[in-house]
This record gives sequence, structure tokens and C-alpha cells, in this order.
Amino acid sequence: MKKLIYIIVVVLFSSCGDFLEESSQDLIIPKTVKDYSEFLFGEGYIRNNTSIHTYLDIMTDDVEEKANTWPVMQSDIRGDGYGYFCWQPNPEYRFTGALNTDNAWETYYSKILIANNVIDLLDDAEGIQSDKDDLLGEAYFLRAYCYFMLVNLYGEPYEKETADKALGIPFNYEHSVRERTYKRETLARSYELIEKDLIKSIQLLEATDYTKTVFRISKGAAYLLASRFYLYKKDYEQAISYADKVLTVNSALYDIRTLTEEDYVFTKENPEIIWTYGDYEVNYLSAAYRGCFPVSMAFYNSFHANDARKRTYVKDDWGDLIVGKGAANTGVYGFAFRTAEAYLNRAEANAELGHTDLALDDIEHLRKYRYEVEVPITVSTKTDVIQLVRQERRFELCFEQHRWFDLRRWDRPRIEHIYTTDMNSSQKVKFVLEENDKAYTLPLPVEVKEFDYNLENINRPERKGVIVQ
Repeated sequence: MKKLIYIIVVVLFSSCGDFLEESSQDLIIPKTVKDYSEFLFGEGYIRNNTSIHTYLDIMTDDVEEKANTWPVMQSDIRGDGYGYFCWQPNPEYRFTGALNTDNAWETYYSKILIANNVIDLLDDAEGIQSDKDDLLGEAYFLRAYCYFMLVNLYGEPYEKETADKALGIPFNYEHSVRERTYKRETLARSYELIEKDLIKSIQLLEATDYTKTVFRISKGAAYLLASRFYLYKKDYEQAISYADKVLTVNSALYDIRTLTEEDYVFTKENPEIIWTYGDYEVNYLSAAYRGCFPVSMAFYNSFHANDARKRTYVKDDWGDLIVGKGAANTGVYGFAFRTAEAYLNRAEANAELGHTDLALDDIEHLRKYRYEVEVPITVSTKTDVIQLVRQERRFELCFEQHRWFDLRRWDRPRIEHIYTTDMNSSQKVKFVLEENDKAYTLPLPVEVKEFDYNLENINRPERKGVIVQ
């Protein structure tokens, strides 16, 4: 077993523990399980200062454009998100033509490299075996999660009938930096490799069963990722099985009916948070008075009047509809694995299998903590129950970067966006994402294409738009 971890840029490790002080500028030598734990948590985890794929929600039907000619001193950030909002072939380019780099590919593959180091080298570290096993469980989870996000960003939508031919993503199991080229696996192979890591993670975390804070990966988080993974794969029995496991660990729901319009949902008081991570600052939403991408009025109006989520998940900020789930001072990170998703995953899987009563049981249970006054559910057919579950999922998980992935794996519907190309003349252009459009898959980032031109890319159609005003 190799005993050295080679990393080219020492600044990567600046947030880790004291053991790094003994290292030279181009290598570190972790000695104990604690050292590796600090290494993984400091560099492998998606931390509160990690902001990635902030464009996901602006590609959906949950947002619209805001464009004002005043106040002139305020920023207009619409140009940064133009390529995503209007589903352009190369969405990283701003309206001006300047590059707005998509850092998701680089971020996730760098986290994978850290996980690879722990998986490959931890065996020789000093420490008890159960601590090693638990840390390995976290590392396998992180690798599975990163690949899962990558395949849903840059891989084609999963369909069982075409998965063995559809484009997936490259996989790297090296633990050191090497200059080499990679090839894209098929979508079926990609899911197979992710599943292997996920199952290994669950086995290890179940065996140790350590009690942890919401900032460290636990078996509950692994169960929820598995439930999500199998739901996306349309393996509904497995999605239900793992949702059941999540709710065995934690079945609590936050009674948001007790919250005021000033309160946030993502706080340390929220009992349904299983794992919290990442940065909630969504740059293209409600961030500028002159031009931005606020919550769609049509989406806002689709909430029932008695639904407390209408005032807690979305907030009115001087006439602008902004996302209101989290803030920097709430004591938790911006994104979270929550028990609410487990209920929704199980409800959707049961609805797809025709178990409509079980699906409605979960929806009714969730709504007890969301609706000010009970609103009876009247649907009964399989088709109507599926639509109800999808609607509840949209309301509950809005602006947590689920909607784009849900649209991809469901029916990839037609969406229209209006973009003001010239605020001085108020010229508005309609852009359309067609049903089953190739633009439901992101192209490789520009920097990736330049580095490895052999990687096959998604050819998204040109989209010029139609002037409507």
C-alpha cells in the first residue's frame, strides 16, 4: 500500500488539521484515522463556502425574469445567467459573450480525488478498525454522491431501455494527480458504478452505526441518497425500501405552520435535517433590484392559500418574490438531506407502482405539517395521484436544486422563458425549451472540452428566440 498522498497545490489543504504542519509543500503524510477524517471533512465535503451549479433553478419553470431600467447604480445579473435561462448551446457564455465558468465538473471531480485518497490509503493509518470503516463509509458516500450529481448534470436522462447506449460520465479511481485522458461510460455503466459505491457506503455505515451531527455523513444520509438514486433509476421497490430505512432512523417533520414570514426553514431547530452541506446563495435569484431571476409568479400562485410554504419557502421582498428557506446566520449550511424527501420519494414510488392509498398516506402526513387548514385530497386514479405527488414534490423541494432533475426524469416538458434583451427599448424575446429537448442535458464545460477534446459532447440546438414585444 502506498503511504503518500501526492497533491500538487498545497493550498487545497489549508483548512485541515494540525497534522498538515509536518508536510512539505507538495506532499502530506497523514498518520492516523483522525488525520484522514480532518482531510476528508476539510477537502472532500461540500462545505458552506462551496457554491456550485447555481444555474439549476433558473433553467426550470419555477423562475421568471425581472428587468428594470432603474436604479441605474444597481447591478443587473441577468447577463450571467442568460445562457442557462435561455437554454443556449453553450450556456456558460454571458449575454455579452464573456465566459461565466461552470465549476461543477471541476468541483465534483476534485472531491472524488479526495475520496479516492481516503479509500486507497486509509488501511495503513493508525487507529481502530471501526473508525476506519466509518470514515470509509463517508468516503464511498461522497464519491457516489459526486458521480450521481455529475451524471445528472452532464449525462443523458436515465431510461432503462436506452441506458446501455446513452452517454454517461468518465470515472476516475486514481488517488494522485495524473495527466491522462478519460472516456465517457454509458449511462447504464455509470449507474452501476455509482450503485456499487453507494451500497459499500451503506454497509460500512450500518456496521459502525456512529451517532453524528448533521454536518457529518451518517447511515441516514446514505439511505436517503439510495432512495433518491433508485427513484431516478425507476427501481421503485428499492426506492421505497430505502425511504423506509430513512424514516426508521428519523421520521420527524418540521411544523412550519408555527413559523412567521421572517423565520427560515433551514435552521438548527429543524428536526428533519439529516445532513447539511454547501452554500445556499443562489446568485441568480432575488439578488438584484435592477435585473435578476425571481420566483415565478405563476409558480407562487399555484400554492394553495392555506399552504404555509407559500409564506415560508417564498418571501415578498419589496414586491419581489425571493427564496426564503435559508440564510447565513441560521446555524446550518444551505442545502440539506431532509426527511420530507424520504416521504416524497416513497409516495412517488408507490404511486408509480399503483399503490395509490400508500402514496396518499405519505402526502397527507406531510401536509399536516404544511397546511394551516386541512384541505381534503380528492384524487384517486393512478394518473391523478402521480400528478399530485409530483406537484407536492415541486412545492416542498423548491429551490433546493431538485426541480431540474425531476423535469429531466419525468416527461421533459415544454417550457417558455421571456428574456429582455434590451432594457432601453424593453425588447422581449421568447425562448422555448421543447419537449424532450436535447438541452435537458448540459454540455461539457468549455474548459473541459479544451483540455480533452476527445470526450464526446452533447450537441444542443441553436436557440435564437422570437421577439414578442
